[in-house]
Amino acid sequence: MKFTKDSVNDCLEEITYGDEKADNRRIHSLKLLLIFIVLIGGLGAFSFGLGALIGIIDNAPDIDNLSFSPKGYATTTYDTKGNLTATLIQEGSNREAVTYEEIPEQLINAFVAIEDQRFWQHNGIDLRSISRAVKGVITGDSSAGGGSTLTQQLIKNNVFSGGNEKGFDLYERKFQEWYIALMLENRPGADKKETKKQIITDYLNTINLGNNTLGVKVAAERYFGKDVKDLDLEECTVLASITKNPSRLNPLTHPEDNQERRLQVLKNMCEQGYISEDEKKAASGTGVYDEIKQNDESLSSDPDIYSYFTDALIAQCIEVFQDKLDMTQAEARNLLYSGGLKIMTTQDPDLQAIVDSEVNDPDNYDTAKYSFKWRCSIKRANGILEHFSEKDVENYFKNVKHENYQGLFRTTEAAESYVNEFKGTIFSEDDKDEIIAETFDTTLQPQASVVLMDQHTKEVRAITGGRGDKKYSLTINRATGTYRQPGSAFKVISTFAPAIEENGATLASTYYDCEFQLGDKKFRNWWKSGNYFGYSSIRDGIEFSMNIVAVRCMFETVTPFEGVEFSRQLGISSLTDEDMNVATALGGITKGVSNLELTNAYASIADGGMYGEPKLFTVVYDHDGKVLIDLNEDEKTRVMKETTAFLLTDAMRGVIEPHTKWASGYTVNNTSSRCKLDNMVAAGKSGTTTKNVDIWFVGYTPYYTMGIWAGCDDNQSLNDSETGVYNGGTSFHKDIWRKIMNRVDEGLEPVSEFDVPEGIVQVEVCRKSGLLPKQACYSDYRSGSNAVYTEYFDIDNVPTEVCDHHRSGGGIIVPEADRGKYTDDSGRGETSTEPAETDTSITDTPQETTAANYDGGSSVIVAPGVDVNNNQIGPGGQ
Repeated sequence: MKFTKDSVNDCLEEITYGDEKADNRRIHSLKLLLIFIVLIGGLGAFSFGLGALIGIIDNAPDIDNLSFSPKGYATTTYDTKGNLTATLIQEGSNREAVTYEEIPEQLINAFVAIEDQRFWQHNGIDLRSISRAVKGVITGDSSAGGGSTLTQQLIKNNVFSGGNEKGFDLYERKFQEWYIALMLENRPGADKKETKKQIITDYLNTINLGNNTLGVKVAAERYFGKDVKDLDLEECTVLASITKNPSRLNPLTHPEDNQERRLQVLKNMCEQGYISEDEKKAASGTGVYDEIKQNDESLSSDPDIYSYFTDALIAQCIEVFQDKLDMTQAEARNLLYSGGLKIMTTQDPDLQAIVDSEVNDPDNYDTAKYSFKWRCSIKRANGILEHFSEKDVENYFKNVKHENYQGLFRTTEAAESYVNEFKGTIFSEDDKDEIIAETFDTTLQPQASVVLMDQHTKEVRAITGGRGDKKYSLTINRATGTYRQPGSAFKVISTFAPAIEENGATLASTYYDCEFQLGDKKFRNWWKSGNYFGYSSIRDGIEFSMNIVAVRCMFETVTPFEGVEFSRQLGISSLTDEDMNVATALGGITKGVSNLELTNAYASIADGGMYGEPKLFTVVYDHDGKVLIDLNEDEKTRVMKETTAFLLTDAMRGVIEPHTKWASGYTVNNTSSRCKLDNMVAAGKSGTTTKNVDIWFVGYTPYYTMGIWAGCDDNQSLNDSETGVYNGGTSFHKDIWRKIMNRVDEGLEPVSEFDVPEGIVQVEVCRKSGLLPKQACYSDYRSGSNAVYTEYFDIDNVPTEVCDHHRSGGGIIVPEADRGKYTDDSGRGETSTEPAETDTSITDTPQETTAANYDGGSSVIVAPGVDVNNNQIGPGGQ
């Protein structure tokens, strides 16, 4: 190898610097690699970010399927004269819509000035506002405003339900919000100004303005007691100052904070040219908050408590929505309270006022007592909680002190004294017990409920579910929500109606009134004299409310099963299979009935046998004004012949028209002559339960049907002569019925007779058999009368057989099973069980009776309401 100077230097250089050069080359290569990776990574990140953004946009709601209007609106109800009767709301739905034209210009300017000053210029998002908001956050300038436009706020509230997301979901929602805002404001072919108007309108209908008020219309009424279109500048700026923080900026609870924000609103409006400096100064005072306080006090003195009618309406609406709109109960309730519906009710304000005034008039009651509800929770020294109620008070005075405790007191103070006495027995001697919660509330007794309805339309005109102050919404409604024993008011529904309609009985059909027993159950009449009348008709059973006639009719003609089923056809929904026994004939049923259903059942009779569901509303409009439900389209159902309905009506007219049923040595008056009206014919039936716990009267005129119930909430007796208890007597409800119906009839054309329908005839029959009379029937004189009278019949069910109860030689045939039982018939020695002898006083053999061929010796109708001599006939009966 040849060594030269250059080769040696090259060799030494390689030994000295070779590794350094290699490192430099490696570093250079690494740098190139890193740059490549960064470029690839950046490109990938960009691609990923772009893909993610595209995915976020693709997942955004389709703008063509979106509604930007708020979803929760208050429902309003109206009476028959168009008066607003109630506003139904729930959390998130106390809102009423307002149009752009109804919104004051300064209200729009106030919101734009403080929330989105470039609203009329930007395209949905505003980069200037975003920059200003970021700067404000950095510098702590609270006046800088937010970054979201009004359009974005509207989308957040009505598309994204308020936007409470966190983390990635927050960013996703924000990007979608921006995208939808741009799409909404830049739709091809859309008028930009009109789009802006719709956005600001939807926004002002949406926003939360404190005190459970949503939207400016409800807020204007809540804070200022006026329509939104009448707001002045000061009031507009109050509302515009709330929305940033509805709790802290509430003008009722935090007027100072609202005022501070309001001054900023005025400042912005002035700077942006909406108002002058003088207008700003004039509107800067604090007097507007005094106005707000005064309006709040007026609202507090008249709390928005639903009426009994509205309570019942709410329940019916939910049921109808479920049925007709195929909704769950939750869906129906949500629609009712937040669907912005307009409900046209059947309530007549004038008739409702009459009902309320009479039911609440203390002069209509000769006693006033109070029951109470008491709840008390006590924390013992050892930390154990114990709970007490009025039941514990009752137990103490009945079972410890052995007092005749009824739970009714002449004053509220007396009631409270009993509670205090009991409380003295439940505290420990060391006095370390602590009352942590206690409520005490009294209720006026006896109570009453009324249902007044138009039997022809089935529309309920008035409801009251109790007397005294109504303290809460949706509380006990004694007209619709409680079930009480109906007593004799049920006889017509369960027994006499199906006997005539389905079993061939007539008003003249007779049953033997005497001591009667089925199994171990003994029955007697309501009067306590122990007297019985012997053969008595269905008409007698109705007019004098004869228990034995009703029970024997159920037992011998109808069946308990048939009685229950017929009652169900008349709308009595509370009956059970356990009610298929003869006690149902007397209204002794398991659950009881509601006033609404019992009154509606009688309304079916009053309407000629036509049944329809009772209506508390007719039409429901949705939020857009379209008909959602129309109950006027519902058809009625025939549940009994028109002739049957008339026969029952005529007999129930005899309940009211004063007259007496008499026998040897005793008499019984018809039950409800005090219900006779001044200028209107009426029919009805009373009902009273054991020991006078429940008292009823349900009756009707040609115009209206009304049912009244009275009693004590805890089933105390109204009048018990055996124990000397007197809590109001047993007839005051009939006076109330008469007073209400007389007032309701004012201005209506007087009617003295119920219309007699086609197919009704009058025939003379024997009072004891209900059959055609013979000479012996005419000879059965009692106090100058005889056993023959004229009765109404369905022309297809006129008796054709001759009386088989009177013997030609005198006396009455008594049923063999009832021989030896004292009645007016048997008491006169008329106990023969021989077959009736042939009576030749009727010369012609009876034949099937029709209006065309029946002209025998008895009076008969040949045309509706006219006898054989073309004389107008009046009511049948005694």
